[in-house]
Amino acid sequence: MMLGRDPVEPDVQEGSDVLRLTWDVEAGAGYLALAEIAPGDAVSQEIVPNPADGMGDIVLDFDASGRLLGIEFLDERALPPGMSPS
Repeated sequence: MMLGRDPVEPDVQEGSDVLRLTWDVEAGAGYLALAEIAPGDAVSQEIVPNPADGMGDIVLDFDASGRLLGIEFLDERALPPGMSPS
């Protein structure tokens, strides 16, 4: 999967593993990490109800400064277009 870059380059070191999608087949859920996340970094979560009936919600993880660290998808169908767990 290739992700396009915004005209504003993120402050990311070359070779880092940001924008990494992991998928738990048993749970049927995935996590898109937007930054390197250490235990305890995600201090608050915002649950975003999916407007599509029967499709799982999305959970946003934030750090203490309010920066978005990652996105949890509670249903494969909620993944962004072009992304798949396989």
